[in-house]
Amino acid sequence: MKAFSLRHFALAFCAALLTVAAPAWAERFTVAVVPDTQNYADAALPQPRGADTFAQQMQYLVDKREEKNLVFAAFVGDIVQHGDGQFRQKIEGAAEGQFRYWDTRAEWDNANRAVSILSRSPIPFGMSPGNHDYDNYSWWDGPDSPGAARPLSGGRTWDLYFGPQSRHFAGKPWYGGSFNQGLNSYQLFTGGGKRFLHLSLEMQPTPAALAWAQEAIDANPGLPVIVTTHEWLHPVLPGETKRSNGYQFYFEGSDHLPPDEIWDRFIRKNPAIFLVLCGHNWTPTVDGVSQGENLRIDRNDAGYPVYQVLQDYQGNTIGPDGKPGSDNGGAGWLRFIEFDTDSRKIHFYTYSTLLDRYAGRNGEKTFGAPARYSDFVLDFPPQLLK
Repeated sequence: MKAFSLRHFALAFCAALLTVAAPAWAERFTVAVVPDTQNYADAALPQPRGADTFAQQMQYLVDKREEKNLVFAAFVGDIVQHGDGQFRQKIEGAAEGQFRYWDTRAEWDNANRAVSILSRSPIPFGMSPGNHDYDNYSWWDGPDSPGAARPLSGGRTWDLYFGPQSRHFAGKPWYGGSFNQGLNSYQLFTGGGKRFLHLSLEMQPTPAALAWAQEAIDANPGLPVIVTTHEWLHPVLPGETKRSNGYQFYFEGSDHLPPDEIWDRFIRKNPAIFLVLCGHNWTPTVDGVSQGENLRIDRNDAGYPVYQVLQDYQGNTIGPDGKPGSDNGGAGWLRFIEFDTDSRKIHFYTYSTLLDRYAGRNGEKTFGAPARYSDFVLDFPPQLLK
């Protein structure tokens, strides 16, 4: 009996050691990133071609929820093209001063229908507005402009369609709160048994928005944090990973802050933030191809890495027929971020629901830039190991 007891003790001891050595939350789970969708919603581009692609993307996320263990989706902004309600367009070949007028409620409705596919599912998600989503965004420039340039402002329409009381977020237990007409919000989600905080911030957030975001972090201590905001990085150029500081262009005379200042005031001071996601910036389209990716890594004040990732595919217009211009712009490309808690690696990859293909595989420069910006692996930062 004594030998029997010692044997069982040894087995139990070994089992305990294995339990300690193995990750407590060994699992693979995925966060999806929805890049700028403005061309899908655009009333002036071929429809329902674009709206169908947007809806297809959302249905793909729902259909792949279990297979990918999809735990969250982040929208980087520019949900619609013409957020200010109406715009006019010169009629090609017509007499000078003749325009076609568009009512862009159709764009908000296109986006609303697509997002509703996602919001009817159990997948938590967050939406950040882009410059095209503000109430006073004006699409045309020059002599036909409605007036002098003015700082972007106003989230009345955003609040109606995608604010805290909209059909997408009202009553959702994972929706934590919002600020300034829903232009800023936060969400909570779980991946691999670990809770995460996600901040959806307006474009070039103001000091007041950052103060609100700080309150959300302070109210959820110990959680790793992802920040999504529309403008952050420029597309990759040789040897460059610059942040996009187009402050004067969009918010001149206001208290909105450019990315570098947001980094210094907010991101670097919060050790829990490990990832910043953005869209907005892309290069001019050449033969249906545009570059809208980048990766930058900086150390915060705690010495931890902060991964900053750009994904914007709006300039890519090659559709299923392989011809430039056969897609509205975006071509169904989505970013996926797979967390592997066993290997402690994060795999970023890019897939098109429209083309049924991956970007950056086998060294392919899918968007005219090195493949490593479309498909890459990063180590778990310390923020995820606590």
